[in-house]
Amino acid sequence: MKSLRLKKCWSQEELAQLSDLNVRTIQRVEKGQSVGTETLKALAAVFEISTDELVRVIESEKHTLLKEEEHTSETQSQQNKAIEKIKSIKYLYALSALLIAVFVFLMLPNYNEGENLGSLIVVFLSFCMIIAGYAFIVFQPFGEEWEKEKVSQILERQNEKSNSGSEH
Repeated sequence: MKSLRLKKCWSQEELAQLSDLNVRTIQRVEKGQSVGTETLKALAAVFEISTDELVRVIESEKHTLLKEEEHTSETQSQQNKAIEKIKSIKYLYALSALLIAVFVFLMLPNYNEGENLGSLIVVFLSFCMIIAGYAFIVFQPFGEEWEKEKVSQILERQNEKSNSGSEH
């Protein structure tokens, strides 16, 4: 119904006055809430259309509103996932910087001309494994995206085989 109102360049208040309805009633109708028969008749008369046509317009707009809400919630979900991914990458960088600083400032001074070389190598490799493990978790090289890509590649190959088989 909002589209009909906007075509006439009417505000909700003007439509309410023309139809002898409350502005809140107009707002409820435009939000897709249930409408009484008398309200439908009053609005149909103002727009000079049948009540059936008005009901179709209202249902169509309600369907459009639901699709917009779904799209908005999907976009919001994608944004939240992206924010979480960025935070985990930020923590990976912070952890890497911390471990490198600990190694350089606390471990390397204990070198003692090769006397502690074995333990330094073990600590260095341990730090590298911690960073690599966390990076594996953060970047998920074999996660959902990788799986989707592999599935699409396999399906594409199967389609190519079936198409080439049907040509012979």
